[in-house]
Amino acid sequence: MSAWTSAALVAVTAVMVTWLPGFFRQQPPVIVDGFVAKGFEEVEKAFRTNYETRVDQREGGSAFSVYYKGLKVVDLWGGYADYDSRQEWRQDTMSVFFSSTKGIASICIAMLVDRGLLDYDKPVSEYWPEFAQKGKGKVTVRQLMEHKAGLPLAAPPGLNFELLSDVAKAGKVMASTEPLWDVDGKTHGYHGITFGPLTNELLRRVDPKHRTMGQFFREELAEPFGLDFYIGLPLEENYRTARVLGGGTNVIAYLLQGLRSPANRQILLHMMKNDLFLRIIENSGLGDVAVFNNPYNRRVELPSALGIGTAESVAKLFGILTTGGVDSRTNETLLSPSTIGKLFTSDTPTFDETLGVPITFNLGLIAVDLVDGEMLYGHNGAGGQLAFADTKNQLGIGFVSSALSPYFIRDDPRTDALLAALYKCIQSIEKT
Repeated sequence: MSAWTSAALVAVTAVMVTWLPGFFRQQPPVIVDGFVAKGFEEVEKAFRTNYETRVDQREGGSAFSVYYKGLKVVDLWGGYADYDSRQEWRQDTMSVFFSSTKGIASICIAMLVDRGLLDYDKPVSEYWPEFAQKGKGKVTVRQLMEHKAGLPLAAPPGLNFELLSDVAKAGKVMASTEPLWDVDGKTHGYHGITFGPLTNELLRRVDPKHRTMGQFFREELAEPFGLDFYIGLPLEENYRTARVLGGGTNVIAYLLQGLRSPANRQILLHMMKNDLFLRIIENSGLGDVAVFNNPYNRRVELPSALGIGTAESVAKLFGILTTGGVDSRTNETLLSPSTIGKLFTSDTPTFDETLGVPITFNLGLIAVDLVDGEMLYGHNGAGGQLAFADTKNQLGIGFVSSALSPYFIRDDPRTDALLAALYKCIQSIEKT
């Protein structure tokens, strides 16, 4: 049987398993709540339509929030945090942001740069001497943040939640890991999981108080700026955290469900020739999304994939950065304009060895044109999560969903519709 025939059978099976059962059970009602400011009514319409047409699963839930020029203009939520118990999604419901957490972690690192404690162009080993092992002595902080360090896999036996729960121990494993390629400042391969322990240990070494990233985020960002977001979720906050749906252990079958996406097709073709992506999942032990519903796993600090919070907080954080880095509510400075300028810049996308698609990484952020003609800076996450800033239009954007979509980088019809409606509103407002 050819590879394409096998792929087609897997795709058909995946679609039947995903959608067929839905035809034989009573459909949940459409539940949408929240607010939009005057002029953003189209966004609410798009959010509701996603549920009415079942583009967004009614058994799951989602939230979409936008800050525009420092003001909250969209804060919508809908569906269920846990359908089995009929727990509706509420304003304070949190969910897993997966790789969008990398954008938050990158802001934490940027704060250390802003304070003169860290330099993007100096070797990591200057701050973390043990990192110099296995030929990594010249790897710079910039290369580490831009997935160019050749460390998408951890040294054997790999990572797991028990190891990751000890930041120093996980850092020791990463320090002993040998790069998969010669670090030349150009070659990059997405460090899907290892980005977390690498940045967590680097921050701990540089921070004068030697805090972990979860502690640093709470004390330097969450508390002063009023952000309902955690890197390492306290057990007592699980009551309002949504149950993640979808995904599974078979990544190929999952991606095949989103074959309408050119990016998905390109990633799948790459995976047929290069197994690095599959090896990353195997190396991490995090392939089944069900593990993210375990409260004891959720309390582990994994800045690459396990940030948990509200869409409103993410939109607020990135919104502050688009208005000069100062919170208009408290007058607290998050980052200086010069450091923000370093973060929010982009270059021509280049081929990524892990994903097999062109992508632009800059200091831990992704620069991507999810909307034609509009460049966004931040990070997306598995299943459709978004955490982005639009500096030109001064927008902070957050989207989180417990119902994971199969679109890996772009083309999620839910967020495509929401962003299209948002920019339609912005264009109309700017013309008046």
